[in-house]
Amino acid sequence: MIDTGVYHYHEDVNWGLLRLWQKRRGLDVLDVGCGVATTSQHIERLGNRVVGIDANSDAVVLARQRISRVLQHEVQDIDTVTRDLGSLRFDVIVFADMLEHLPWPGSVLQAYLSLLKDGGSVIVSLPNFGLWSVRFAHLFGRFEYQETGVLDRTHLRFFTRRSALRLLDQCGLQVVARTYNPGLVRPFVPLAKRLFGGGDDNPGVLLRSAPYRMYSTVVHPIERVIARLWPGMLAFQMLFEAKRR
Repeated sequence: MIDTGVYHYHEDVNWGLLRLWQKRRGLDVLDVGCGVATTSQHIERLGNRVVGIDANSDAVVLARQRISRVLQHEVQDIDTVTRDLGSLRFDVIVFADMLEHLPWPGSVLQAYLSLLKDGGSVIVSLPNFGLWSVRFAHLFGRFEYQETGVLDRTHLRFFTRRSALRLLDQCGLQVVARTYNPGLVRPFVPLAKRLFGGGDDNPGVLLRSAPYRMYSTVVHPIERVIARLWPGMLAFQMLFEAKRR
């Protein structure tokens, strides 16, 4: 794969994060690395105030159509982010599938805790390196980066459940809730994107496709039940909510 330096977004809703969120409303929320705000728009629609941060100019344009405020900054530029936010502090800070893109995810996570209100929480979503498809590939000596998924070509760090929990612990956080997004079917998403993706200029077309709607209403609930039996092997994403110890 030739690295072009361009990252193409394909929209997907983080259903596990929304399950973890439930019906909370009236909260100040910071979505770090918000992308195109596919998930955080649902949180704002519940009656929360969401601020997103992302460095990708194309993603920011779309995100600003979905949530009330989006800052275009490198998420690792904490000083600039803090200066732009002023005195604003947050009840919840969301790190949805972005820490794995950073060389030093723990340092960034810890730095953002200064923006958390007393009693506030962070929600972290990470891809599961222990997923069955990744293990199976490694059994045959294969480690091939992909356009999306656990081995996304932009990932710099990889996590299992154990190392994800260790990261949170090292940042002085205690897990108060957790859930998972199943990964039985998820390894086939790159194929689905090629079949139904509609090109890189239309990131939302897969989400609106008939096969995706059938998957989300019929297959996904069954997949979730099965994945609970062995999340370390069958979960695609691990989601944790944590508070300061």
